[in-house]
Amino acid sequence: MNPANAVIQFQYCIKSALQNLYRNRALSFITISTITVMFTLCTFMLLVLLNLSAFMKTWADQLQLIVYFEMNADTQAIERMEKELAARPEVAHITFVSPEEALSLLEGSLEGQDGILYGLQDNPLPASLEIELHKPYLTTEAVRKFAAGITRSSPVADVEYGQRWLERFIAFFELARLTCLVLGIFVIIFTYCIIANTIRLMVYSRRDEIEIMKLIGAGNLMVKFPFWLEGALQGAGGASVALLIITGVEKLAMDNLTSLLHFYFGSGSYVFLDWPMTATVIAAGALLGLAGSFFSVNRLDALYN
Repeated sequence: MNPANAVIQFQYCIKSALQNLYRNRALSFITISTITVMFTLCTFMLLVLLNLSAFMKTWADQLQLIVYFEMNADTQAIERMEKELAARPEVAHITFVSPEEALSLLEGSLEGQDGILYGLQDNPLPASLEIELHKPYLTTEAVRKFAAGITRSSPVADVEYGQRWLERFIAFFELARLTCLVLGIFVIIFTYCIIANTIRLMVYSRRDEIEIMKLIGAGNLMVKFPFWLEGALQGAGGASVALLIITGVEKLAMDNLTSLLHFYFGSGSYVFLDWPMTATVIAAGALLGLAGSFFSVNRLDALYN
């Protein structure tokens, strides 16, 4: 094919696709709006999943175990256990906190409310060890196994690393991941079906024009390509509008969102859409639209040959 003719035909296909979208603007608007809703939900769940994953990584990097001793624990026994733990390959750093230091830290954390401690006759806080592990051992199973081994030792009263909170968080994370997967599959199927049906209606509305094009010698690609382009544009358009909505909500709620994250997770930072992720979402919408329109017009040969 002559390159000049190829360019002319490509320009015709683009013009034809845009004209057909405008001609059926009500149907196109409904299709793009529906895709926008689906992609908004899916993108929101993706961001939730990415932020939960980032928080788990941050939490793992900052994980600290606290070993609490019995109130009447012997000083020599505590020192002996500290040396044994410091010699273990899992331990990166260990700090001894005396009951007096623990009480001082508690008073410092109760700014403006330290009066509640005035009635204490004796120090109710035990001695403890704060343990930081090397990164290779910062997995849930490794930490649980390490803590279980210490708990059975004397004179240890308890080992705390937020295990109950961690178990609930992991369960929530798995639920969020499953929800995101199910929602993603639903979005793929729904987007495919709605674009396929929309393009099928557009093909039906232009059946006379298509038949005339076939009679004057237009090839299959010349007939089908505008419909493929329409599906891709609808999918990309819906995904793009969804990204604009998500970005707008993020800008409006940025201050409140930062405060909320800082209150619950101790950090105001969060993962949001970057350019590669934005391009991926738009490309996913375009590919879904292309797939729906491709299979929808795949029977044109049987109809018009």
